[in-house]
Formats: sequence, structure tokens, C-alpha cells
Amino acid sequence: MKKTLLISALLLGSSALFAQVSKPIEMPYYDYPMEKGDHDEVAQQYCLICHSFGYILNQGKKSRPYWTGTVAKMVNEFKAPIPKEDQQIIINYLVKHYGYESTGQH
Repeated sequence: MKKTLLISALLLGSSALFAQVSKPIEMPYYDYPMEKGDHDEVAQQYCLICHSFGYILNQGKKSRPYWTGTVAKMVNEFKAPIPKEDQQIIINYLVKHYGYESTGQH
């Protein structure tokens, strides 16, 4: 009996929440254009499978070792299906357009 009352109370409470919305909620759209050239289509093909390009832009300008590690993490930990030859293309693209070559100095 207690379980039935609890479920009924939850259902009634949640329906009251939904009843407070009088019109559809529209989420804003943000366009994150990718830099063109240098095999941008390879980066789009693999990176955009799992996340928006805005996620990449939010990383800020990063070094080659950072982008190399990030691509390795996507492949090894998150199982991104990126062939070895395309991994280096993606790294080069990210470093050129969203990173910098590390000089070893900070």
C-alpha cells in the first residue's frame, strides 16, 4: 500500500511540473564552424561522431603533445574507430588550426 501511494504521489508531482510549461522550450543553436583545409573532412568524419566541434574549440590552443594524447585517449579509452593513418592527420589538423608546436619551453 505504501509503495502504491508513493508511486502515485511521484506521478502526480511530476505531472504538475510538466503542467507549468505553457509553451515549447526552444534551445539556442550555436554554430561552431571548423577551419577548412588540411584534411578537415577527416577530423569531421571521426570527431563529430561523438561530440560537437564546439567541444574541441572549448579546449583552447593546445600543444602537439596535448592533441596527440587526446586523440590517443579517444581511440584507446573511448574506442573511437579512427585508423592509425587518420589519427596523425587529425593531430596535424588540430595542431595547425587549434594548437601550436611545442618548443619544450613554457
